[in-house]
Amino acid sequence: MNIGAAGTFVARRRVTVAELSREIPFTLDVAIRPAAEVLKLVNAGPPQAPAGTLVFVSVLVAPPKAAPRLPQEFPSGKPWAVRFVAKTGPYVLSLRRTDRQRGLDLSAIVERAFGARATTRGWPTFERIAKALRSLEASATRARP
Repeated sequence: MNIGAAGTFVARRRVTVAELSREIPFTLDVAIRPAAEVLKLVNAGPPQAPAGTLVFVSVLVAPPKAAPRLPQEFPSGKPWAVRFVAKTGPYVLSLRRTDRQRGLDLSAIVERAFGARATTRGWPTFERIAKALRSLEASATRARP
């Protein structure tokens, strides 16, 4: 099931990177996460976000080589565009100000800070993923004899 336009999918069954690699004719980083883990993240709710910010979730595709201190402080009187607020397992939660530098590559910023490849989606995308997962679970429950 495709969620959004950025290559975010919900699989109806367990799938491995090797299986996906056979289907895709080029090299890519793949972040495959268990449904229960994604649901736990979304059920916990987004971090508190000051007005004028959006919440993003980056998924690290490998163990991080660095561990920035979290949450990053919001410097008073200094302009900022992105702040990391939490890391839960492979998930890095960040805030991006909507009035600053719209063209930021959030994945690249996370990758530099944590020393691992990452893919980033907005919090609403994770909510849609959770909705799709719940729907699949409900369908599977109804289909059982």
